[in-house]
Amino acid sequence: MMTNSAVTQSSNYFDLQGLDQLRQKAQGNSKESIREVANQFESMFASMLIKSMRQANEAFETDSPFNNKDTKFYTDMQDKQLALDISRHGSLGLADALVRQLDPTSIAGPKSVPQDEMVMPNSETSKMMDLNKALAAVDLNKPDKMQPSLPAFNQPVINTAKPVAELESRVENKPFTDQKSFIETLMPYAKKAAKALGISPEVLVAQSALETGWGKKVINNSDNQSSFNLFNIKAHRSWQGDKVAKDSLEVENGIGVKRRSDFRAYDNYEQSFADYGKFISTNQRYQEALQQGTNADRYIEEIQKAGYATDPQYADKIKQIMNNESFKQAVAEGELNG
Repeated sequence: MMTNSAVTQSSNYFDLQGLDQLRQKAQGNSKESIREVANQFESMFASMLIKSMRQANEAFETDSPFNNKDTKFYTDMQDKQLALDISRHGSLGLADALVRQLDPTSIAGPKSVPQDEMVMPNSETSKMMDLNKALAAVDLNKPDKMQPSLPAFNQPVINTAKPVAELESRVENKPFTDQKSFIETLMPYAKKAAKALGISPEVLVAQSALETGWGKKVINNSDNQSSFNLFNIKAHRSWQGDKVAKDSLEVENGIGVKRRSDFRAYDNYEQSFADYGKFISTNQRYQEALQQGTNADRYIEEIQKAGYATDPQYADKIKQIMNNESFKQAVAEGELNG
């Protein structure tokens, strides 16, 4: 005998008794049956989706040994049960949307909040100022907290200024604004290193420009601090200083290969030039390059022959920089300015 109790949702797709109860309950236009009808509709929709996915994969099942009537029969049973389980858990949200559309009264309205509770989280209740309460006297002679107080006339003045070397390092570490600033900043260090090597300083500036993209691609460490390595000298086992790992492109048998290597790191650009001079002068393979003296073209050609870089056009690229009119003009202006 049928009762007025809530409709029992079908747990299996072949549960005909649950479907019959739902049919009778729906004829009475009961609100209790809206949710069940919506779930059944969502189950039908999920079943259609699963069926479409199965049909899309039929082309891959032609040669499968499981492609037979019995397998398809049990697969269809599984899919229908899966669709029913999806609707029971509201995974698609379609049933909820139907319930809101068919029964707007099921939507819970906003809960009213008392006025005394309408405060922001973690906020404190402001207090009224007592105008009758006497204010504390203000000491006009008290030093300002925003500024350090001046010492008395007979007290020694403590020098809190940064060391000059640190200030110069800060100025040096600023990014280069253009190619001219790159040349002007590095030329003094290049002259010092070139004098020790007996070569032209222009070729050192041009070589560092190629290696770092005019200072814009200097290798940084994990803290995004500059390594100041202007010549991309690698840190081999003999290197005892700081180093930073970086991916680089090496040309092997005419093909670019990405390699991860350790590169030397310095405190400033002056150390980079000094270490370059030591690196070139102490390596026997670069002695032929040093024999070229101030002939910049021949020097860089011998540097490439000795294996400083794997790029077959390494020397030509540096010579192209040195022969550029803008480079020559910037070097000449630097000479005139001291």
